[in-house]
Amino acid sequence: MNRRAFITALASAAPVGLIRADQAEDPLDQLRASWESSTVFKSSGTFLSEEKNLRLEVALIDDNDKVTEEIVKSPEDEGDESVFTFQGTKLPRWLRPSDGLIKSFKFFWDEKEIPLEKRFWNDFGGCSIEESTLTKDQIPEAQQYSFANFLESLDVPKLILSADGGTALIEWRIRDTDACCGHRATVRWIISKSGTVLRHRHTTPSGC
Repeated sequence: MNRRAFITALASAAPVGLIRADQAEDPLDQLRASWESSTVFKSSGTFLSEEKNLRLEVALIDDNDKVTEEIVKSPEDEGDESVFTFQGTKLPRWLRPSDGLIKSFKFFWDEKEIPLEKRFWNDFGGCSIEESTLTKDQIPEAQQYSFANFLESLDVPKLILSADGGTALIEWRIRDTDACCGHRATVRWIISKSGTVLRHRHTTPSGC
């Protein structure tokens, strides 16, 4: 074997031990996988800000809710399509009752409810409420920080009070039902104590 062929052969041959080390699963990844297996999905929940003075009570349409279905002609004359109605209101077009639609959305500030009109929360789907069956006291001290990050990554509404205490933020990461490939979006509500509400939806660019 000439010198060039010998060097090429050495470069292409990786030691077995080194490959195994490179491919070994990170212990933290293994932990996260076990934590993810503890995730359950709920149809309702109550969420608080860190200061406990903001509270959101939210529920999604579930299998126990009565939803009527009507088959109608497509406005684009593309055949028939299903139209679903819940509590007298038609659900957003193309969405089914199981697509993560909000049925109630009650926001409280210092125990006083600030009403949010339905148009701010009933016109989109893709919401989910995730919860881990694990509790903090089941996690070793050395893993507490990573576990807290895991809980923070679950799909639930998050409530944040502004530094000056004048506005509240509700943020919810959802599945983008207007996109393909399980694309994600983030919906944010900015609420003043006087009751002014702004909603913002952000979707990152999709490659599909």
